[in-house]
Amino acid sequence: MTPGLHTAPRRPRLRLALCGLIVLAQLAPPAIAQGTVDPGAAPPAQLEQGRIWSVRVPYASREDIQRLSRWIDHMRVDKVGNTIATELDTRGVERLRGMGYAVEIDVEGSERIRGFQRQRQQLLKLGKPGDPPFGGNAACYRTVEQANLDIDALAARYPKLVRVAPVGQTWVQTQLLSFRNVLIKYLPQSVVSLIDFDLLPDSKGNPLRAVVIGNQDRIQERTVPRMVTTSSIHAREYTPAEISTRFTEWLVKNHGIDPTATWLLDHNEFHFILHANPDGRKLAEQAVPQGFGSGWRKNVHLADGYCKAPDDPFMSQFMGPIESGVDLNRNFPFGWNSTKGAGSSGDACDATFRGTSAASEPETAAIVRYVAGTRQQDGNFTGGLLRDRRTAAANDFATGAPGDYEGLYIDIHSFSQLVLWPWGIRRESLRGDSKTANDDGMAAFAQRLAWYNGYAATQIIDYDTDGTTTDTFYGELGAPSFTIELGTSFYEPCEEFEQNTFPKNVASLRYAARTLKAPYQLPLGPDAADIQLSAATVRQGESVTLTATIDDDRYLYNQGDSRLPVTRHDPQPIQAANAYINTLPWDGAARAIPLRATADTAFGAGPRVKVSGVIDTSAFMPGKHLLYVQGINQKGRAGPPDAIFLEVRAKDAPQPCPPGQPAA
Repeated sequence: MTPGLHTAPRRPRLRLALCGLIVLAQLAPPAIAQGTVDPGAAPPAQLEQGRIWSVRVPYASREDIQRLSRWIDHMRVDKVGNTIATELDTRGVERLRGMGYAVEIDVEGSERIRGFQRQRQQLLKLGKPGDPPFGGNAACYRTVEQANLDIDALAARYPKLVRVAPVGQTWVQTQLLSFRNVLIKYLPQSVVSLIDFDLLPDSKGNPLRAVVIGNQDRIQERTVPRMVTTSSIHAREYTPAEISTRFTEWLVKNHGIDPTATWLLDHNEFHFILHANPDGRKLAEQAVPQGFGSGWRKNVHLADGYCKAPDDPFMSQFMGPIESGVDLNRNFPFGWNSTKGAGSSGDACDATFRGTSAASEPETAAIVRYVAGTRQQDGNFTGGLLRDRRTAAANDFATGAPGDYEGLYIDIHSFSQLVLWPWGIRRESLRGDSKTANDDGMAAFAQRLAWYNGYAATQIIDYDTDGTTTDTFYGELGAPSFTIELGTSFYEPCEEFEQNTFPKNVASLRYAARTLKAPYQLPLGPDAADIQLSAATVRQGESVTLTATIDDDRYLYNQGDSRLPVTRHDPQPIQAANAYINTLPWDGAARAIPLRATADTAFGAGPRVKVSGVIDTSAFMPGKHLLYVQGINQKGRAGPPDAIFLEVRAKDAPQPCPPGQPAA
């Protein structure tokens, strides 16, 4: 087993449940979805309560999609069949049908979700202290507390690589009450009676915190590029926090073992906010297994975010206190409510309720302060993880950031299988376009990530969004900012997660990390892959042959909106490749060792070239060395490097044994 891959489930602690918010999601693309729409085989008009259904909803126009986005978030739009694929609870299906929409049930997909729910219910029954870990297709997702315990243990084991940093408070923590008493104060008894308070934190809930990783012995006081991620800002999205936790574990446990993990931690710093909405997640952890709803989406702000059932008799059937809270990904400051209702809602009962003002939520304010710092009188931010290098007025959507920006922000969601980047809407100030001044580099970055995870790099979705994380950290700082929508379902079976979502997206995150020095520039150059040595261990003075593939064809293009297609990057012929010994290509002391094209390929002939070179180890000190490889395409664009280990022994050391042969 590869070190750092979390496979065995921890001891589950779930036992009971809270009915969930009506939150709606997007199904996998047609090539991945397992079920088929079969209205004839669907349950009768009176649907079983407590179920979650995989459905498709026909639409007539983009305006129709925008209207539906009030009730359906993260939808998958089939523009050929003019349908929206999503997941709804029974009340959500009945609401849309009552509004005149023809909602078709995907029977197989719905049964798959039901299986997930049943296994979560088993986890509730078995998940008490002392029970053996419970396996199955719903047990791979750690609770907030278990993820925190695992990270704390990781920090204790690797103190020079890992630390935990406070980020800030949640709304519940700002109250002068325990989590339990906050819920009792604001929610009606009909909801409170469904809550298992033993599954909630003992006092005021879980704070926002970040796991910080990097080799402090190497970094020390240096300023190094930083990668910042937030995960599961929408509480009922299970896969993002688990992906981020496992990526953390992979990086740390493979430092000194895997060359990529080693150089990434030696030269960069990573800040992962694994649970950006921990209070909401605690309610979501109760909601899904019990089957009362499709999971809590928003934070747990039950004062300004309280959803009072409307007076309208029809809508009052579908809206009430369990729809409460603020959508944190509509509450961020840059562009907040800039669409005047199109990209977010002012109604606390809606899934995209933006809050009463920009950054009104403690969670939002804490994340902005941690990532960006504090806004000064001149409007610029200082003191954050990522530098403010975009000098622009409020809601200025035209000004760009310097191309040599260092560092990166990624917000990880589920489950649309998309890679997105600013802006989240078409801007009238940009003549109806949505592209930023840095779109060339961001589009290249997104299409490179899509090559690894197979997702659609479409820049924006089919309905407007404002007040989002990525628009804010690009808009305020100029930081390259992206959203990755993971997986095939909010209730993705562990088998699917382990075999597809996890490995593909850890690969895409590894690529992203290799670009941190210049995320707007390095993706415009070719990738360095398949790096190998003729011998992993040699004695001083012996030569070793280094080989690699320089590949500029690792783009996955998706047109996106045909009216405003995504910027396309075509593969370029390879011009050159270089090796570097123990220094990254951009280091001042770096000395390039030119590599040649192998006999069966040639520079300038195409976007993929095999290269090789002979490395003389006469000047190498005994020990483990990193050999970096970087390619350059015909446009002169250098791509992200990668590396391989070479072990050099003293001249008088015994001859290394061939692979697989034991020492004498």
